[in-house]
Amino acid sequence: MMKEKLAMKFIGTGLAHGKRKVLNDDLAKIMDTSDEWIREKSGIESRWFADDESNADIACKASIRAIEESGLSASDIDAVIVCTFTADKATPGVATELCGMLGLREDVLATDVNGACSGFIYGAIISNALLYSGSYRNILLVGSEKISSFMSMKDRSSDVLFGDGAGAAVCSLREDGFFSHLEGTLTNSEVLYCERFEQRISMQGQEVYRFAVNKIPEVTQELLDQNGVHKEDVDYYIFHQANKRIIRSIASKLGIPLEKCFMNIEEYGNTSAASVAIAMADMKDKGILKPGMLAVSVGFGAGLTYGGMLFRA
Repeated sequence: MMKEKLAMKFIGTGLAHGKRKVLNDDLAKIMDTSDEWIREKSGIESRWFADDESNADIACKASIRAIEESGLSASDIDAVIVCTFTADKATPGVATELCGMLGLREDVLATDVNGACSGFIYGAIISNALLYSGSYRNILLVGSEKISSFMSMKDRSSDVLFGDGAGAAVCSLREDGFFSHLEGTLTNSEVLYCERFEQRISMQGQEVYRFAVNKIPEVTQELLDQNGVHKEDVDYYIFHQANKRIIRSIASKLGIPLEKCFMNIEEYGNTSAASVAIAMADMKDKGILKPGMLAVSVGFGAGLTYGGMLFRA
């Protein structure tokens, strides 16, 4: 069972997205697709593109909101972790640039984590370990992607799915916090990957679908079991916003009400490492995820990888 102790808590969240809203009909003008086809296959109605903004620009906007909501100041941040596979440069990382944009202290740890769609969960696990090390008090964790820069806009099977956005959370140890995690890697990189120099996403959609609908219910149940938590005790399930069909299938296999599975993919599309963070911030902004609620979040993607976390809002 869960123990009362000092544990990690997301004390502030924020989200941001590209400036240009792109509807399905807009994509139908430049590739062989249609609004009906995209909605049927994915549930996506629109996404946002950051045409003249960098990955760091989007991350900065989300971070400012998260820090403001936390009640802390920029000078209180001890480490920055940015989860992304679409960094603006090979080096330095987005986290390094973000430190300068936010005016953080010189002695701040800053690093990027490339975990694709599992990235934010991986970043949360790393943040939890850093906090428990005693060397860090407040960590800025960001999931941020500018995926539009990595798309040919010719492949209707994958290019219609993605959007640009960022979600940020300030992580600290609190008496009312709770955080538990589970993660894994099934090495099969050919199913979903992005070439370094061509910078184009390649995805075997059916293989990703099979992986998600079979593995993620298993991972979710294992995470609950290891904490002695029943499915009905969870207030909300926040799955990676990959595809509405995938989320519906996961809910069905778990035997949980679809109403408990938050979805905003219809507006944002698949934002990879940013998706879980955006969903969390969106839920808090809308008053859906309230203080004290118990939530499960699971990310899955390229690798193939997966990661889950059980936490209190």
